[in-house]
Order: sequence, then C-alpha cells, then structure tokens
Amino acid sequence: MIRLFFKTIWNNRRRNILVFIELFMISLVMVNLTVYLVNMFAIFRIKNCYDTHNVILVNISKKNDEDEKITEQSFQNLKKVFSSNSFVESVSISNNAIPFNYNLYSRDFKHDSDHFNLALRHVDIAYSDVMKITPLKGRWFDETDIGKAVPPIIISRDIDEKYFKGDALGKRIAEDKNLYEIVGVVDHFKRSDIEKPYSLGFLFKDKINAKSFWSTSLMIRTKENKTGDMLAIAESQVYSTLYPENWTINSLNSLENMRVQQNDQNYQRNYLSVIIALFIMINVFLGTIGILWYNTNLRIHEIGIKRALGSTGKGIERLLITENMVIAGVGLLIVILIILQIPTLVNGGTAEPGVLTKSICISVTTMIILVLLSTWIPASLASKIHPATALKTE
Repeated sequence: MIRLFFKTIWNNRRRNILVFIELFMISLVMVNLTVYLVNMFAIFRIKNCYDTHNVILVNISKKNDEDEKITEQSFQNLKKVFSSNSFVESVSISNNAIPFNYNLYSRDFKHDSDHFNLALRHVDIAYSDVMKITPLKGRWFDETDIGKAVPPIIISRDIDEKYFKGDALGKRIAEDKNLYEIVGVVDHFKRSDIEKPYSLGFLFKDKINAKSFWSTSLMIRTKENKTGDMLAIAESQVYSTLYPENWTINSLNSLENMRVQQNDQNYQRNYLSVIIALFIMINVFLGTIGILWYNTNLRIHEIGIKRALGSTGKGIERLLITENMVIAGVGLLIVILIILQIPTLVNGGTAEPGVLTKSICISVTTMIILVLLSTWIPASLASKIHPATALKTE
C-alpha cells in the first residue's frame, strides 16, 4: 500500500514538483513572517527594570562654563529644593539614564575571553527609589560604594545569563583600562515598549560632575497624580537655584508623556510593516488554497478511474490529503532545516530566545490546517462525482 502510494506520487512527478516548489516558497515566506510577528510580540512582553508612573524629568544642559565646585553645590541645592516640595517622594540626578530617549552611550567590555557591549547609564543611589528598581540579584548602589578602588556596576540579566551562566555577582569586567565589579543584576532597560532593549550597565555616580556631560537629568518621583503640580513649579525652582546664564532646561516632561510619544512614533513605523506582513500572510493562505485546490481538480479524470475500479469516496479523500500533506511536509521540513542551519535568514538572526521554536510550531500547525482545508474540500466534492461524468473530463 505504501509502495503504491509513493508510486502514485512519482507517476505525477512533473505536477508534484511544481506543487512542491510553490509550497516550499510559501513555507519560507510564512516562517519568516511568523518569526517577525512573534518576535514583535516577544519584545513587547519583555519586562522593564523601571516604573515611570508619577515621575517627571527635568533635563538641564550647560550654556557656559562654570566653576566645578559651584556647579556641584548648585545641583545639590536644586535636589534639596525639589525634595522640599510636600508632594515629592524622591529625587535622583543621573546621566544617559532617561527612558524613552534615543541618545545612547555604549562601551565595549570584556571578561576573560568574552567581549560584549553595554549601554552605560550613570546613576546615583536615589535612582532606584525614583524609578522603583529592584535588583533580581545582588544589590543596588549604597554609601559603601563611594570612593571604591574598583567601582561597582550593575548589569542586565541577558549579560548575566549569556556570559556568566547566572553567576555574575562578584565578577570583574574591564572597559579599556578601567575595572568594575558586578554587584547587582536587573531586568532590561527598554527605550520603548516595542524596541529590542540593549544590554545595560548602571554605573555609580558619586558626584554630580555636570560639566563633564552634555546634559544632566533630574528624575523626580511625586505622590500619586501630583506630576502636574511638580511640572508647574519645576522651571521656576531651577532658575532660582542655578545660574540662568550658565544653565538651561532642554526638557521638562513627565516620563509617562514621553512613553506615549515614543510609542506613538514607534507604532507609526511598525504599523506599515505589520500591515504588509499580514497582507502577505493572507496571500500565502490564498496561494496555498489555490494551488492545492487547482491540483486536486486536475485529477478529476484519475479520480473517476479509481472510482470505476472500486475505490470509495472516503478512500480517495484520504489519498489526496495524504499526498498533499507529504509534499507540503517535505517542503516545510527543508525550510526548517535551512533556517536552523542559517538562522540569519530569519529576522537577521536577531530573534528573541524561544521565538524561532514558537514560530516553527505555529508554521507547522498553520500549514497542516491549510493543506487539510485546501485538499479536503475539493477532494470531497471530486470524490462524489459519478465515474462516467469524471471520465468525460479527459
């Protein structure tokens, strides 16, 4: 029976080869599109290490040079002024640590023979209180880190898992001639809800050192629904504490507003991609149905002969479905083997962990359903045709 089955496929090899090529190309497109869509969803679900609710940003940049001691004292005074407001819970001074901002400062690090890149964010002790950051492992910065010969660093979980097998605490990493000790591990730091996060490194900021950076950020956590009150007085408190001729506010906003704005920009860029992907996916579905339906209809004469020789309608249905399942399965299997060997063919090789496996499972399930629907309906109709009627189609 099995021998006869494969002999039937071989006897129709010209037609089956064309069907195979079509299904192979369809499978390749479908797997890639599935990976793209599943990866977008996986990135959206990645957990952030911070919480931006009830936090505002006051970003201050330098206009003219100022004595370093005066600058240090002025910013400390500004932090105290902000903290003195009854609706303020905590205030942090940082650099390159603004969520939903596309400015990025990164450096290459190494540990033993491993090399990796970290997006560095300079933060103080209060940053974890303002941004509600709880380390997954280890601790946040504290007063004991001030003046350490080997400065502390906190890394994101992906670096801990990939390069340290979950045992990063206490290890030392080098950046150029600088050495750092890992004291904590946190979740990812995303710049938008739908962007793949960069590997993170929090560096301890024991001095404000505002002159060394293009801008200095003050993050202010207020009590519930009090961000509007803080935004109303923030500008006046800045210019009454700092020297206006030397400093200017280049950003004053709530982080939730920035989140909405950043997401809107990203969604606009991705809407078109998703629409195109869905459009192609629909065409893939229609193409599969059309090819298999047409292939089944071409075999009406063959079906008539089989019916005349005593084959039942159910038997013919099972035969046609099995043949198409084998052809489609071989095409999909080859696509999967190619992708597993050359993962850069899918999403540039940047898919999140587990995405490829989920996408393959979805693609296999989808292809099975498509083949069943595309074959069963025309096969069911064809198997009910009277043998004499079917033979007239020759």
